[in-house]
Amino acid sequence: MLKNLFAKTNNKLQNWLQYMKKKVWLPMQRKYKSPHYLARSNAIGMGLAFAPFPGQIPVVVALWMICKRTNFRFSLSISVAWTFISNVFTNLPLFYLYYITGNLLLGAENNLSYNQWQNMFGQNFEEAIKVLGSRFLLGSLFYMIIFGCLGYFLALRKQKN
Repeated sequence: MLKNLFAKTNNKLQNWLQYMKKKVWLPMQRKYKSPHYLARSNAIGMGLAFAPFPGQIPVVVALWMICKRTNFRFSLSISVAWTFISNVFTNLPLFYLYYITGNLLLGAENNLSYNQWQNMFGQNFEEAIKVLGSRFLLGSLFYMIIFGCLGYFLALRKQKN
């Protein structure tokens, strides 16, 4: 019985990996679209992966629906795949990283420790946002821009080679 459970789990994992290869990896390898098309897909996905809120996928879908009416097109599947950088397991450490980066950019020296920061958000979320919100958003914006640009230029370089 345990062997069947592992076999089913392994089968589902293999199916998921094949699906991701088909929808994400192979489109990046094909030359049917321009290099800029795929670079934009990476930039949007990686940039929005560092947005300071959960639920980046609906934002990517809305942006895709707006952009498909214009000449600014990108791959929805590639962009959505990149948004999984931030997830349930990485959100809290990423949010703390945003706070620390925002403090550095503003020149503030009174950083909270990770435990103090976590307790502040756990006890009174609204007060924590009022006190730390600007630093948090500034740090997030910094990473959105850096990783969006990095995703664009690395994908463009890979496609042109």
